[in-house]
Amino acid sequence: MALHIRNSMSYKSWFEEHAKKHENLIWKLNSCAVVNEALVDYFEFENMAQHEVDFCPLYAQKKKCHDRVYLNCFLCACPHFRFCDKGLHVKSDGVVVKSKCAINSRFASEFVYEGVAHLDCSKCTIAHTKTFVKKFIRVPWKEAMKKCALC
Repeated sequence: MALHIRNSMSYKSWFEEHAKKHENLIWKLNSCAVVNEALVDYFEFENMAQHEVDFCPLYAQKKKCHDRVYLNCFLCACPHFRFCDKGLHVKSDGVVVKSKCAINSRFASEFVYEGVAHLDCSKCTIAHTKTFVKKFIRVPWKEAMKKCALC
């Protein structure tokens, strides 16, 4: 799953926390003249895991959130991810759905934990390709992700 939610962390709190981390890292890199293509390259998994260990909890384990050779971590989450901590809807079996894929990717699935359904994006690679990331390289992270929070 693209979002690594700790037990007590909501989607919204992760979203706000990550936006700050991303903004701070971009500011640091831009102040060192890391821009454009170099910025895209900097966010490749191997480089981030080596130089920005605290940016993602998976970096310390050298573990990717998506099983693929090339993984770009610039966006971390996907602009097509939608969430609502209060719940998007309740299924007939009482399971509360808190996240979904806006484009209904055929690679998306869900998992249920403690009566709550969450989107599992781990088989989707859209947001982690170099081509996709380049579309957002000059856009503030929170602007790129503005449609994610539905409540």
